[in-house]
Amino acid sequence: MKIILALVIACLATISLCGQDFLPPAPPWKGKSLELIASPKNKWITPAETSGFVTTPDYQATMDWLRRLEKETDLVRMISIGRSLQGRDINMVIVSSSGDFTPEKLSTSTKPLLLFQAGIHAGEIDGKDAGMMLLRDIVFGSKKNLLSGVNVLFIPILNVDGHERASSLNRPNQRGPQNMGWRSNARNYNLNRDYTKLDTEEIRTIVSVINNYDPDLYIDIHVTDGADYQYDVTYGFSENYSPAIASWLRDRLRPSMDAELKKWGHIPGPIIFAKNDMDFADGMTEFPFSPRLSNAYGDARHLPTILIENHSLKPFRQRVLGTYVFLEGVIRLLEKEGSALRDAIEKDKRARPGDLVLSWKRSAIPDTIEFLGIEAQRRKSEITGSEYVVWNAKPVKQRIPSFRYTTPDKKTDRPKAFWIPSTYPEVISRLRLHGIQVEEINAPTELEGKFFKIENPRFSQRPTEGHFTVQGEVKPAVAKDVLYPGSVRVSTDQPLGDLAIILLHPDSPDSFFQWGFFPEIFSRTEYVEQYVMEPMAQKMLKEDAALKEEFDKKKQDDATFTASPYTVYNWFYQKSSYMDKKWLIYPVGMDF
Repeated sequence: MKIILALVIACLATISLCGQDFLPPAPPWKGKSLELIASPKNKWITPAETSGFVTTPDYQATMDWLRRLEKETDLVRMISIGRSLQGRDINMVIVSSSGDFTPEKLSTSTKPLLLFQAGIHAGEIDGKDAGMMLLRDIVFGSKKNLLSGVNVLFIPILNVDGHERASSLNRPNQRGPQNMGWRSNARNYNLNRDYTKLDTEEIRTIVSVINNYDPDLYIDIHVTDGADYQYDVTYGFSENYSPAIASWLRDRLRPSMDAELKKWGHIPGPIIFAKNDMDFADGMTEFPFSPRLSNAYGDARHLPTILIENHSLKPFRQRVLGTYVFLEGVIRLLEKEGSALRDAIEKDKRARPGDLVLSWKRSAIPDTIEFLGIEAQRRKSEITGSEYVVWNAKPVKQRIPSFRYTTPDKKTDRPKAFWIPSTYPEVISRLRLHGIQVEEINAPTELEGKFFKIENPRFSQRPTEGHFTVQGEVKPAVAKDVLYPGSVRVSTDQPLGDLAIILLHPDSPDSFFQWGFFPEIFSRTEYVEQYVMEPMAQKMLKEDAALKEEFDKKKQDDATFTASPYTVYNWFYQKSSYMDKKWLIYPVGMDF
């Protein structure tokens, strides 16, 4: 009651903002899933239901409710799996009818294991309240049978610090709850960009859960930004690195979930982005998910992963109930089809493709799909003079182009292994956090093999998720190096071999290289004086006719070359045997 009163006072102070006057109108909705809301007399009614889905409970109220429930049943155990930077426990609820709550028991159980999380973006909290309702109905309602064939892991709030930065003024493009949390964590990291680099405690925690419990299906629950359309529950999965899993998700899960959602009065759809970022006049595009995000990370490590994006313009109540229906439907499907999913997982884990696509580009020829849209009008802005879009709540059915990122861009032959020097312990430690197997050497080892030289490096002008990123032209180079104890060999002949390639090949957009973990290779630390270079350059030209020819051509082709003595001397220095042979060499070697 205190929370609601405070929010009402805040809204009175900023009535136009809290009233959500700026959002497009919400279509009327009376789905069958309204029946899932508990009676006010129910002892275990959730805080969100008590508020009429106006608010969502804060961290303390959420944990208090879950601890009360835990004390009343043998089916539930809540444990801390990590701790945030502000000192809050990241809790996970384990739900099992067998009484086996340990990672050892659950990871080896004959029952499929479902892991779902809410609040990685803490303002997008639908999964927390849906999970609490479903948990209540399993423990005290008529749905205890859901545990007969499935075990469940539920993380109600992953971004616990962002969750407590709640305000009625967060996320102005989302229709409730009033007290929405903040998108990023206490250090302003977007957690759903951290799955590869593992900077944050929150994502290290979830990856640890994945490694220890080995779930069969992982669901990450979000709420969209962006355009208006009829769908209220949109969801999808990546299909780049786990073809057998993708087939199961596409052929078995999607038809089942679509039918279940429709039965309960919801409109399911694919994850949607307008191609022109305004309306769907030019069609939609599939966002090029990369493994820094949850669903693509799962794909890269052969973990079936679903990204739910509930539609932000639909009311909070409708979104929560749609999530409940989805989660219950997934549990029922896993009981029936879990064995086939496990077969698909093992097939993808055993595969060792001869090459691997590192990045994708948009296909030139789009698919055409039927789209359940909302009529849009373009108007001239009084503020900017340009066009903006207005949605008028009128449903329309359209045939629109859908552009997919299915054309390979950069790819690599599969190396047998990578070699990482002991001088990069932060890279080695993060590989271990991912669960990638590494072989540590205990004696100096000379490595002569394939390396890469980075030419024309380009650095970001501002940080992205705490890193100044780097790109460059990746050229093969044969080099020698001595690896010392603490260095590691990373074989790609392992279940996470594809993930290792994605993290270690410098052409991969989610490699440690492109995230900026190897900035030292771009620094030159030795130089030479002009009075040394002048006689040295003269000697080099006299003794090397080919070099003289190259020098003459350089002067002819580049009119600015001789304008700077430093530039000329530096050109000769780089051609000399004194030049640092490790400069611009990516220090991770490869065996092919």
